Amino acid sequence: MSLKMRPNMPPFVTNENGHIPMTDIASNWLVIVTREALERVASPPDASLERLLAYADTFGEVATYKLEHGRAGEEETIWVQSADVVEWRSTQSM
Repeated sequence: MSLKMRPNMPPFVTNENGHIPMTDIASNWLVIVTREALERVASPPDASLERLLAYADTFGEVATYKLEHGRAGEEETIWVQSADVVEWRSTQSM
């Protein structure tokens, strides 16, 4: 099941990482997007809140992919790193 943004809990940036509160109905998750992933998702590189908001659905899809493959973190967190974005994109072109 795909992750969706949690209502009334907007994404935010702190300590250079983006944070997106998400849910899959059964659990609430915090998707943490590294600065490098924010910069790599589109050109030119940018790690702003605006970039996080514009690509929140994409990062949610990457996090869903990781969750489906058993790669979630502890305490309902899913880290999205630059390599995760690259890996997820490679599966989209199949």
